[in-house]
Amino acid sequence: MDADNLLDYDSIIDLYTERIHSMYGKTGGQIRGAKGELVENIVDAITQLAWHEMGGKANRFNIRRQIRKIAINEDYVKNLSSEYIRDHIEQNKEQYTYKIELDKAVEIDNNLILCIECKSYMDNTMLRRTLKDFELVVKLLYPKMFFCVFQLINGLGGDYGEVRKQRQLGSRSTHTLMSYTPEITLEIITLLNGKMDPKRSIHDPEHFKELPVENIEICVNKFKNILKPFV
Repeated sequence: MDADNLLDYDSIIDLYTERIHSMYGKTGGQIRGAKGELVENIVDAITQLAWHEMGGKANRFNIRRQIRKIAINEDYVKNLSSEYIRDHIEQNKEQYTYKIELDKAVEIDNNLILCIECKSYMDNTMLRRTLKDFELVVKLLYPKMFFCVFQLINGLGGDYGEVRKQRQLGSRSTHTLMSYTPEITLEIITLLNGKMDPKRSIHDPEHFKELPVENIEICVNKFKNILKPFV
C-alpha cells in the first residue's frame, strides 16, 4: 500500500495492519527499519489529515526529512588551550560542523515550523539525546520552532500510552529531563494503547495491537492544535 496521501482514517489503519503483519518472521534489523518507515509514513498521513481537516491548502503544506548543519562555536575555538588544535580548526573551519537530522519537518509557506522525532518507541535515554538536538536547533537555527515526539507505543513510562485519557500526567523522569530545556515547546504523541514490552512485541502475531480509529482522531487533533495558528 502506498503511504502517500492517505487522507482517510481507514487507510491509515490498513497501512498499519498490513505493515505490521509483513514483519512476521523478519530479522531484528529488518523489523527496526520497517517500523521506522511505518512510523514516518503514519506521521506524514496524520499531519496532512490535520492540515486538510482545518481547511489548509495542500500547496502551502510540506513535510519531509531534513538535515541541518551547525557550525563550530567560535568562542570554543578561541579558548582552546592547544595552539595546534586551534590553528588546525581555524584553517579548516568549514569542515567542523555537526549534522542535525530532522526525521520529519513541517513547512507552511516554505517556513519551517515543526520538527517531529519519529520512533517506534521513545525511552528517556533517547529523549535526552533528542532534547539536546532540539536545543541546538532552537538556539542556533529556529528560535520559534515547535517540537514533537511521535511514538508508535509508549516507552517513556507514565500514562503516555493511555491515549484516550483526556489529561495525561506523563512520566516523572520525562518531565525532569524536559525541565532542563525550557526553551523547547515539546508535544509527546503516542498512537497505540499500552506500553512497550520487549517480551510482547507488536510485530509478534500473538501480541499484535489493533489501531483504533479513535486513536488516530486524537493524534490528528493534537497536530491540529499545533498547526492551527498557521492555517
